[in-house]
Formats: sequence, structure tokens, C-alpha cells
Amino acid sequence: MRVRRGVLAIVLPVLVAAVGLANIADYWLQNLLREDWPAEVRTAFQVATVAVIVLAAIAVWLGRARWRGHAVLAGVVMVLAIAVSFAPRGTDFVVGAQRTVERQAAGADAEMQFQSDYLDRSDDVDDRIDAKKPYTADEALDFLDFAAHSDLSWESLPDHTPEAFALVEHAIEAGILDPNAVTQTTPTPDSPVETLTVAFYEKRIRPFAPRLIEKHNWDVLEILVAHGADLSGEGGAAVSADLAKRVTVVGRFVELS
Repeated sequence: MRVRRGVLAIVLPVLVAAVGLANIADYWLQNLLREDWPAEVRTAFQVATVAVIVLAAIAVWLGRARWRGHAVLAGVVMVLAIAVSFAPRGTDFVVGAQRTVERQAAGADAEMQFQSDYLDRSDDVDDRIDAKKPYTADEALDFLDFAAHSDLSWESLPDHTPEAFALVEHAIEAGILDPNAVTQTTPTPDSPVETLTVAFYEKRIRPFAPRLIEKHNWDVLEILVAHGADLSGEGGAAVSADLAKRVTVVGRFVELS
């Protein structure tokens, strides 16, 4: 009987350790291809693995002890070893929940910031229309950048480009934003005059052609062209050439071919 108890005192903790380590390994394998492991979860994997082994060893020692209550303590330690093996799952859940809350808070801030910026832009358009004060080319370029980057869907928020583009078109139709406004600076003193449309193309389209053009930047270029952008000059030749190409939308980007 003593021999059986001695064997059981060793075999049972070993089985518990095997189950605990298998539980840890199972969660790791389920997420083997995952690239965004939080540092806290990686630490939990390491700590849990060591803890299961150490607790199993303590359970063996307690199981072979001869003082009163040793078997109960050994059982408690083995239960604790199994519980510890769930630490990576629990840590991942807690960290994930915390990051979700942080993303939601950041999203709410981004949405509030956009709404504030949009109202400011809208008021500015109205004020300029009333005062008959057109945007300079540089001011208009900043406005176009705002419109092209008003899609917040990458943060699981609304895509605000429809209203932003409508505001740009309203400004053009009201005569305060001119696709042919001349920029104040040119690359070199003897370079050709650069219009707003060409400047936007050179900044947001040409460097990323033909495969990494952001779709909303391309949308803005099409708005400018549709509202009378003059591409007859030297700077407009490249714009015309790209507009003549076949456009393929690939997610957030367009490809020209």
C-alpha cells in the first residue's frame, strides 16, 4: 500500500504537469501565426510554464511527506498548477479587453476631432463665400489634404469623405477654390508655373504611382479635373497621362496600368 501511495504521489503530479503544459502549448499552437502577441501574454506563457513545473515538483514533495494533511495540500497545489496553466489565456483576454477600450476611446477622440475640424472648414468656406475671399493655392492644398484624409474607417469609424468632398465641390462651385490657382513656390526659378491640381498630383499621386496611390487622393484629383483643371501646360502632361490609364481599385489604393 505504501509503495502504491508513493507511486501515486509521483505519477499524479506528473500527469497534472503534463495536462497543464499541454494546455499552455495548445493555446500557443492555436495562435501560432499570430504576429501581435502583447508582451504581457508572452511573459504569461513563460511564467505559467515555469510555475506549472515548480508546482508539480512541490506536489510530489508534499505527496511523499509524512506529516498530517500533506495529501490535501498536495491536491491544492495540483489544482493551482492547472489554474496557472490558464494564465496566458486569461492575460490575453484582459489585455485584449483593455486595448479594445483604448481603441474605442482613441476612436471617439478622432471622431470628435474630425467633427470639430469639419465644422471649422465648413464655417471657413461660408465666411470666404460671403467675403468673396478665395483660397490661395497653398491654403487650398491643405484643404484638399483634409478632405482626402477624412476616411476614418481604418479606425472602425465612419468614412467622412462624402461630406468632405461635397464641401470641396461647394467651394469650387462658389468660386473660392480654383483648381488652376497658381502656387507661390516652384521647384526652381526657371521651372514652369505649377497649378493647384498639378501641385496636388506631384504631392499625393506621382510619388506613389502606379500601385500605391491612395484611393481618396485619386478621388480628389478626379474632382479637380471634373471642375475645370487646366492640364494643357507642361506640368499637366504627366497628370493627363495617368488619367488616361486604366484604374483598378485594390482596397484603399488604386493601381494604374
